[in-house]
Amino acid sequence: MDLSRFDKSNENQIKNNYLTWLFVYMGIALTLSLILPFPISLGVLLLLLFLLNIVRTEIALRKAGIGGIKGLYKSSSSLGFHRGIGNGLVYTPLKFYCMNCGHEHRKTACPKCGSKAVRVG
Repeated sequence: MDLSRFDKSNENQIKNNYLTWLFVYMGIALTLSLILPFPISLGVLLLLLFLLNIVRTEIALRKAGIGGIKGLYKSSSSLGFHRGIGNGLVYTPLKFYCMNCGHEHRKTACPKCGSKAVRVG
């Protein structure tokens, strides 16, 4: 399979997608400016364009397999998370082990003996 041909078709598809959304935005802007008076049309247009960008981002992230905007923010924090079943992330809190008595806890100081000498496990 010729890779350069694949790259060109993918590039053309991306350009067509951008052009499609550009015409959608321009059509919405023209329609709103003709229907509503100026100050109202500007406010409605800005709000509508903001919402359309959220929808576009959601669609693009779902196609990429991230799971939308919520999935993007779930995967952005790596501290305390590990891969669960499927694509989901499961939160696992840090566990502390007392260096003095060996007690497992979730605080900086051991609740059993009060020692602050702990190790993270």
